Amino acid sequence: MKKVKQLNVAPTSLQRFLQDFPQTSRHISDWEAFRNDNGGETFRELINKLTHIQHGLCAYCEINLVKMVEEQAIYDREIEHFHPKSDIPHQSDWMFEITNLFAACKGGSETNRFGEKAREGYKDSARCLPPIKKNLSCGGTKEDKILDEQILKPSELPISPPLFSVSILNGVISVDENACHQAGIDPEKAKVTIKELNLNCKRLCQVRKRILKKLDADYRKLRANLENTTFTQIDAALNQMTAQYLAVKPDGSLPAFFTTISAFFGSRAEVFLEQKGIVKPN
Repeated sequence: MKKVKQLNVAPTSLQRFLQDFPQTSRHISDWEAFRNDNGGETFRELINKLTHIQHGLCAYCEINLVKMVEEQAIYDREIEHFHPKSDIPHQSDWMFEITNLFAACKGGSETNRFGEKAREGYKDSARCLPPIKKNLSCGGTKEDKILDEQILKPSELPISPPLFSVSILNGVISVDENACHQAGIDPEKAKVTIKELNLNCKRLCQVRKRILKKLDADYRKLRANLENTTFTQIDAALNQMTAQYLAVKPDGSLPAFFTTISAFFGSRAEVFLEQKGIVKPN
């Protein structure tokens, strides 16, 4: 989980929609009306903009929200309300308040699309793994609970230092308490975030473990091919790997499980990201 940018203003189509559906008469059915507005184009504009500003990653687990199968885009995403949209009436318009909206994955719930009976090429244990209930995450476990004060909001995370570390042994995320204190964040809140979003479910841990194992294997292979294992050569090789694995794609998206990859490269990842303008130092 990393810091996520948010839209500054609502898309034009959403602003138009809200003229016909003002906050003063907000009803839970307004969300369905929004999804269907203009043949679904109003909804698609918003979720596309959220996906783009988040560099294509889920605001919580960082899985890529669009999976490519034979050059076809397969979507695993929804608009996530940090504070439940069902909290009506309220002085805040939680349903459409732009700072309450994130793009998130379906939390491992898409059994028909990615599960055991999915079409060839679609099956993906990173997105769906039995037992389904135990492997739900993100909005799939958060549901309509009001957790504003209990968990960390992605947009309010610090760019650095990283608050979470990832074990190469099992892919488990843990809280770096020293980093939390440095950033002025309660470590217990970070721990509750992991628990409430079920970010250490088997499904996600397996993915993170695979990523770290591959990175470790690639590093060992690269080092074995070096003529001389001097500090300078090793440093250059690691910089090369960092640039390769953290590179922004042509469409502006970042590699899935970006924080896991960054954790492998440590401080050199932060330097690389600052140099490329992907993040800005505090």
